[in-house]
This record gives sequence, structure tokens and C-alpha cells, in this order.
Amino acid sequence: MLEVRHIRVSARNGRELLRDVSFSLGPGQVLGLTGQSGSGKTTLIKSVMGILDRTCRLKDGGIAVDGVEITGLPAGKRRNLCGTTLGFVPQNPMTAFDGRVKVGKQVTETFRLRLKLSGAAARGLAEEKLEAVNLTDAGRVLESYPGQVSGGMLQRVAMAILLGLGPRYILADEPTSALDETNRLLLLELLRKQAARAGILMISHDVSAMQSLCEKVLVMAGGEIIEEGTMDKLLFAPEGQWTKEFAAASQRCGREEWKWREL
Repeated sequence: MLEVRHIRVSARNGRELLRDVSFSLGPGQVLGLTGQSGSGKTTLIKSVMGILDRTCRLKDGGIAVDGVEITGLPAGKRRNLCGTTLGFVPQNPMTAFDGRVKVGKQVTETFRLRLKLSGAAARGLAEEKLEAVNLTDAGRVLESYPGQVSGGMLQRVAMAILLGLGPRYILADEPTSALDETNRLLLLELLRKQAARAGILMISHDVSAMQSLCEKVLVMAGGEIIEEGTMDKLLFAPEGQWTKEFAAASQRCGREEWKWREL
């Protein structure tokens, strides 16, 4: 169980970025998280991962993984959780890769270090997982620098790394935002399969994705969780002002599908 208990995060200037945020996430559960830009969603994920910006600090509250308190762990031990225990799919994949190093070296080194694999085994796993995310020309992708491939391709590379590491908890920040429709559907299917064994927290404004994947969706505003419920409940009976605008900006198409239109 991933447990976030009453955490508060503030910026160096004293502005509160998160206020008394709590939730729990168990294996096999998919939890959605939505809200307007600047509401604190990405700050929440960074707090869990232990990668808050230097201008921010966790002031109060606790975070535990499978009964172990991780809030006060040294940086090295906290980093050891990343990958095989806590997996991260970034919103902007360009910032997740070192532009000076080939994609293949970054992927295989991750597998070697985290999974204790030989170089050949890590390369084989990298090719296998890239093909699983529809990057069929795996050799070319691995020999490319991050700036030589598209943002959508890097998003799928990030997903391939996650598939290879098999973390118990997955934190996905707008995972479908850089993908075309074919690869969006593929990624959602891969997340659905991962949900059979892992807990997933998915930040998204993709209404149909949250409706199909998430058991419950949390709505954030001003650094707080202001509303929660199933996606249908939030669309049909919204309570907060932002949620009402969110529901109004979504138009029905077909019996079960919803599309998001920017406010």
C-alpha cells in the first residue's frame, strides 16, 4: 500500500503548494488525479518520488510504502526505491532523458543498475520492451540521441523502461498527452495490464481514459483535494466550480465515450 498522509509542501517564499493532502493506493487499483494547471498535481507526484525542486520542502505529513515510512529516508535510499518500487511516467519526456547520451545507453544502464543484468541481457530487454510499446525499429531508437526522436516516441521509451522494471506503484503524469490515437490506446492497454499487479496514480485530463481505467478520481484545486468520486459521478453530478466547468467542457460522443475540450 502506498499511503500519503496529510502532507504539506511549501515554496521557499512561504507559499503553500500542497495543503493536507491524503490518499492511499493499493496494488491492482488505478486512481485518477485531475484539476486545473497549477493545482499541485505534479508537486504531489514529486513529493512521493522524493524529487521536489530545491525551492520546495515537505513541511508536514508522511509517506509510507508497504508499511515503511520513506519521508525521512536518506537521498540514496530514497533513490533506490525509484524504478522497481516507485515507477514514474513523466509528462514531458524530453526532460527525463540526458540529451548528450544515446537513448540505448540510458535504457540499458537503467536495467543493468536496477535489475542487476548483464549488458547483453539489458540490451535484449530494452529491445523487447520497445517493441511492446510499438517502437518496432528498436535498434534505430536505441542508437538515437533524445533530440533525434519525437516527444511521443520518448514517452513510449519511458513506458518501455517502466515495463521492464515492473514497479509495484506507478505514478503517471499525463501519460497520453504526447501520443497519437493509436499509441494512446496502446499505452492505456499496457497500463490496464500493469494494473493487474501494480497500483497506478494517473494524472490526466483525458476523460475517456480515466473513465475506462480509474476506480476513483481525485480533483485538486489550490493544493488541496476538493472532490472525489467515479468519473461518471464527477461528470454527471459535479460539486466544485472547477469540476462543473470540467464536466461542461466534456461532450458526450457515443454511449460510453467522452472527449475533453480545453476550457
